[in-house]
Amino acid sequence: MNIELTTITPPMASVMLANNSSNRKLNLRHVDFLSQQMLSGKWQNNGQTIVVADDGTLMDGQHRLSAIVKANKPTQIGLCTGAPKTAMATIDNGKTRSSFDVLSMNQIPNAALIGSAIAILYKWDLGQIMNNSGARQALPNALIMPTLQEMQEAVDMDVIVRVSKTTARNTRMKPSGVFAAFYLIAVKYGSAVLEEFADRINNGGDYKKSPTTTMAQIVARHDVLGKQKHRSFDFGLLLGGFERWLKRQTMSRYTMTSLESDLKRSLNNYVTNLTW
Repeated sequence: MNIELTTITPPMASVMLANNSSNRKLNLRHVDFLSQQMLSGKWQNNGQTIVVADDGTLMDGQHRLSAIVKANKPTQIGLCTGAPKTAMATIDNGKTRSSFDVLSMNQIPNAALIGSAIAILYKWDLGQIMNNSGARQALPNALIMPTLQEMQEAVDMDVIVRVSKTTARNTRMKPSGVFAAFYLIAVKYGSAVLEEFADRINNGGDYKKSPTTTMAQIVARHDVLGKQKHRSFDFGLLLGGFERWLKRQTMSRYTMTSLESDLKRSLNNYVTNLTW
């Protein structure tokens, strides 16, 4: 095998992609992200190589090569040629770094809470919040730190962390990142409104059958009955409860029909304003 740092031009990338017969489905969002990184000068060479087999088959690197073609910009990347094609099944078999791993490595406090919130918001923007199966698009690790920076510019993260931890503890909503994600898309109403909403939740509600009182009871009832619920349930419950609270409406129970209706409506009413 031969490994060297190479400036790969768009025509070179196209030639290698023409022999891309054995790779997974191309993720166009990730290609867009990488091409923008290349065009903006944010692209970083992290030592990972493009891998071409001994028979010319592209084994690893289709997203980076596709991004070079899309950006139409020569890019310097490590290139490994002559790898045995029989070794293709061993590529990407290592443990994938989680959002928690990335944030922890960058010494970000409350990494689990923030990582959970970012993952929820990513699913929200992709319209996959109700998708509880494994068949969903994973959050690229390269997006985590830029997304955190955007969040820090939009809101006071210290306030979000404090309020999220308290609300998660008082309502049993898990993980605590659920409230942080809710806060970040509902902040269009203003931080003062959201902090009042959280204060009412954490201090026993504010009127009879107010969502700020009954949401914790709904979660507790599900726990007592041993019902399995995904974090999308708690997220939808927060959004639905908040909308009802703004209108001074009551809430006594919450079903899957309520959840699906609230999430469908909320997808049109709330945006993250984050750049993925």
